[in-house]
Amino acid sequence: MDNFDLVIIGAGSSGAYLAKRMAKLGHSVLVIEKLPKTKVGTKYDIFHIEEKEFARLDIPRPVKGDPEWAFEFSKNYNADPLTLYPKCQINPIVGLHMHEYTLLLDRLAEEAGAKILYSCEFLDFLYNGNGRICGVKTKYRGKEKKIGARVVADCSGMAAAGRTKLPADYGIETGALTDEDMFYVILKYVKLLDPKDFLEGSTFWAYYKSWIAPCADPEGAIIGLGACHSFEYAERIFAEMEKTVPLPPYTLDHIEKGRTPYTRHPHSMVADNFIVSGDAGNLTKSVNGEGVTSSMVQLMIVEKTLDRALKLNRTDRDYLWEINVRYNETQGAEFAFLRAVLVGVVNAADFGEFQYAFESNIISDELLNGLAGGEISGNAVIGAAGAFIKGMLNKKIRLSTVKAAAAAVRNGIALSGLYTAFPKTPEGFGEWCKAVNEIYDRIGKIK
Repeated sequence: MDNFDLVIIGAGSSGAYLAKRMAKLGHSVLVIEKLPKTKVGTKYDIFHIEEKEFARLDIPRPVKGDPEWAFEFSKNYNADPLTLYPKCQINPIVGLHMHEYTLLLDRLAEEAGAKILYSCEFLDFLYNGNGRICGVKTKYRGKEKKIGARVVADCSGMAAAGRTKLPADYGIETGALTDEDMFYVILKYVKLLDPKDFLEGSTFWAYYKSWIAPCADPEGAIIGLGACHSFEYAERIFAEMEKTVPLPPYTLDHIEKGRTPYTRHPHSMVADNFIVSGDAGNLTKSVNGEGVTSSMVQLMIVEKTLDRALKLNRTDRDYLWEINVRYNETQGAEFAFLRAVLVGVVNAADFGEFQYAFESNIISDELLNGLAGGEISGNAVIGAAGAFIKGMLNKKIRLSTVKAAAAAVRNGIALSGLYTAFPKTPEGFGEWCKAVNEIYDRIGKIK
């Protein structure tokens, strides 16, 4: 039986990123991927990465002419339901072909020393006499193959093939996603009929959770929508959107459909000899459901802790616990706050209130650019607060919405505080989970 320091389930962006970083540190790494190489990273054609993330995450930045590169733009508009008062953020974005970029990351992992087995399906874990993970059972070329591993990382995507196979008492949540825990995403690739409508940037309509953005064809666009429940429900929302949103004339080329997690990550992302990341760990951005770069943020933390753990031969939950602590006190706390606020506000506000928020500059260019940059000016806050109070006095904003927004912010602050103070050891974890779950129960799911 072959043995490795680290076996990674899934050769998508998360699995490849972790494989490269651990192999470069001298650890033996095997990635198993159930799909053939030609199908890896084909969930969607296009995904986006903010320009600033390439250097921060130390990932390749394709340029025009590279097979991975599709387009780039800087203007990002957030629009009211009637698109009368769009607000502009300047944030350089690079559009990439997912399949080609995933293969690039896979190739870099192999060049660093990792081994990738495509068309190799994960079946189950192997356990030692103490009941701890010591490898994986796979199906490769029609035969069962056992592979030894000191640590297994589940980067298998939304199916969470590894996490959901663990025993219920292994120390990590094993439940699969439900319809209410994900967005059903519909992407319509279209050809724009009038040259004056060719896009220089993207527009997002928060009320409908929909957008229009450039695609690889400069005369085309991607019209997208995300909704809970089902694809059928998403189509109904899209039909409602078309009644008010002035989309440019177009002809439909083709449609892509997919799903993305939209729920909290597991309270613990580690167990004995086990780590979860990527969509398998619901590591998606609260504002848009994208998960490629947010998973990489977590994996940079994983890299440092796991490197030391393997060198010290301490890959038990207690030693890997630092991954939970360092992630939750940073990005985990940020995402928890944003999710609480977004769910509360989106569920409470109606069409007219969304429209008024843009018209009155409760939502302003300055406020949105501050949110994007992580630093909101005092003037932006004062301006938004003044417009909000005026809306209340003029009965443009209902008292029930005000109460819901206030509760959402309180929930967000409480959650952020709990994540920032995540237990430094597994002791006290049960009490922490109880406190966090009580808040999540109040927040509910996005409607």
